Amino acid sequence: MIIIFSLVLFLLAAVLIQINRDILHFTYDKRCQRTFTPGTEYRQDYQIDGPIALKPGSYVLNPELTVQGNGSGIFLIDGDEEEIFYADLPDGTIDPVLPFDVSGHSRQVRIGIRYTPEESNVSVNRVRITADHILYRESIFRHLTISLLLILFAAWLILRLCFPAFLWKLLPAFAKRENELALAFLITLTAASCWPILNGKVYIHGDDMFFHVTRIKGLADSLAAGYFPVRDQLYWLHNYGYGVGFFYPDVFLYFPALLVILGFNLLTAYNIFIVVCSFLSMSSIWYAALRITKNRTAAAAAAVFMAFSAYRLINIYYRAAIGEVQAAIFYPLIILGLYEIFHDHTEKWPIFALGFLGIAGCHLISTAIAVVLTAIFLLIHLKTIIRSRKIIFALLKSVLAVTAIDAFFWLPMLEQSFTNPGLKINQVMSGDVNFNMTNYAFPAQNILSQFKVWDWMWQAGSVYPGWTLLLVPLMGIIVWKKRNGIVKTADFLLLFSIPVLWMCTRSFPWDWKIFLPFVTRIQFAYRFLLPVTVMLSLAGCIYFSAITSKFPMILSMTVLTLFCFFSTAQPILEESAANRTVEKSFFVMQDNRVSGEEYLPSGLHKDYPGKNADTVRLTEADVPLTITAHKRQKLGFNFSFEVPEDSGEVHFSVPLIYYTGFCGTLTAEDGTIFPAEISWDERGLVSISSQETIRGSVSVNYKKTFIQKTGECITMISVCVTGFYLHHQHQKKEGVCSKQNAQ
Repeated sequence: MIIIFSLVLFLLAAVLIQINRDILHFTYDKRCQRTFTPGTEYRQDYQIDGPIALKPGSYVLNPELTVQGNGSGIFLIDGDEEEIFYADLPDGTIDPVLPFDVSGHSRQVRIGIRYTPEESNVSVNRVRITADHILYRESIFRHLTISLLLILFAAWLILRLCFPAFLWKLLPAFAKRENELALAFLITLTAASCWPILNGKVYIHGDDMFFHVTRIKGLADSLAAGYFPVRDQLYWLHNYGYGVGFFYPDVFLYFPALLVILGFNLLTAYNIFIVVCSFLSMSSIWYAALRITKNRTAAAAAAVFMAFSAYRLINIYYRAAIGEVQAAIFYPLIILGLYEIFHDHTEKWPIFALGFLGIAGCHLISTAIAVVLTAIFLLIHLKTIIRSRKIIFALLKSVLAVTAIDAFFWLPMLEQSFTNPGLKINQVMSGDVNFNMTNYAFPAQNILSQFKVWDWMWQAGSVYPGWTLLLVPLMGIIVWKKRNGIVKTADFLLLFSIPVLWMCTRSFPWDWKIFLPFVTRIQFAYRFLLPVTVMLSLAGCIYFSAITSKFPMILSMTVLTLFCFFSTAQPILEESAANRTVEKSFFVMQDNRVSGEEYLPSGLHKDYPGKNADTVRLTEADVPLTITAHKRQKLGFNFSFEVPEDSGEVHFSVPLIYYTGFCGTLTAEDGTIFPAEISWDERGLVSISSQETIRGSVSVNYKKTFIQKTGECITMISVCVTGFYLHHQHQKKEGVCSKQNAQ
């Protein structure tokens, strides 16, 4: 025991020293791919990268570039346009090493090339800034977080090897060896399905990855600025603010955002989030299968089906559909909750409510799909519902709990929809959009596909269930004669999933008037493939356990895992690693990557903020305007102005995107303060009346509305009430069990 204890401590110390040896090391490394040649570029300064926040200290600039000819140079400027470093780039320069100092205070530095087209050619591939003796807050947080996790792992390892009785007392669930094996199995499945992104130096270029990474960045910047909950996010669109949080739930994105605040690289935080979601989706379906079947072989099989299902991997590696990646965690809980409620365990309604609450916290479209499928299920069992008061009350309690706890999101969303009609999302919700009828569902023949290379231009044509799920109906035929109760549950899941799978295909009549409004709002009918995947995974695990009941578990699980991996997962993982993996140093953030622009005003183009920056304009174009000072501060903007005496009332167009909640003040030259009259202009930006003031200043800021505060209060009260109710029910149940044991 002493030897094991000492060995673990020695290894921990060695790993901590190795990991923390670069705590004082700073590195900024970005690809930029810029070429300056005569005839294409003018004689002037070109900014090629930044801004980069640098503390006072000594640094080394090491650009990867080549120079032919003389006369050009490289420079650094700060936020006040002050040049803090310049170096000539003589003919033949290749990858120079240029030391420089930042003195006084921290600065936002930009890198630039001073180009002379008459004399030289300059090609810049990447820029790199390093320092070996500077301590950054982000570095401290990142190293502390990693070190703490390693210490916790070492503590668990010591307790597990040396003091297992004490560990099992702390964690009684792991007193059973099978639970430890299940955890190890789920971790192994996670690693097997995520190996292309386990390399810390790369990321997978998915279709919507930039959008979701920018959501994480916007959340991190907004949290750091003191906003919570975050709805109108900073960073987007030159810090004009983007109200993506009003309409796209981001409850679980706070986790990667906190990682960014703790100093983790943005793409690293994104990859960690993907891995965690993968582990939780497999754990969720493992738990659901175990509760339904009371069979660990079935639970393990369900996790395998989910881990290597084609659509789940497509969502991760091709579509980067983070909303649906998260939704995969909660569909199994919805199914488990319904199973419990309709099998005389109505007191388990919180599982059903938790499933819907979770899915509502990550993806509204998946929530709508879950509502439709649940409604169909309830209609099928309408007679059972009418005859059982317990089932009715369980469903009502679930609906009430989800609605009340989620009030912090849906109340502000409705407020924006009704008070800000100019947003494009209102057109989407009304169905007033041009629906792409050629790319909404996959061809029926794709059901038999083993693998299809992803085509971004025709995504629907690249979606397919995969052979892993096609195995399920074949297993159902094999166990046809074993019609016990649990197999009948699998039969129901299989039969229910078949028409839902049909709804994913182009053979379903989505163009009928009765269906078109719904599919228009969910964008892609093939999104139904996610609940199909969950239902078939649960049905398949039941069939599998029935077929292999007389075989050794290790042998049967090995065969199933290998088949599912090589038939479905391996082609996707291999193609992603070979063709979609990109080094992180190539990644360049772009604040105008707003995907479909659904949450912008209909009159605003996404490039307007970048082109106009902090420009204040007048709606009355014929009136001259002088801005004597301006400052952007968080989700706010302050400026001083002057207009001609005969201007009368004019309206300022402030460089902030309008969402209900902006307020401000207008201060006249004599110090009189007026409440600002705020509305939106023709572009959808914040508009403020001058109230006939000739000279003065304006201050605009975003604040929570009464509806937002009300929603947050309802959520907090509902969480407390629900928690108290569940605690009371748990104590009541324990009391009954104690009496029964005493008797």
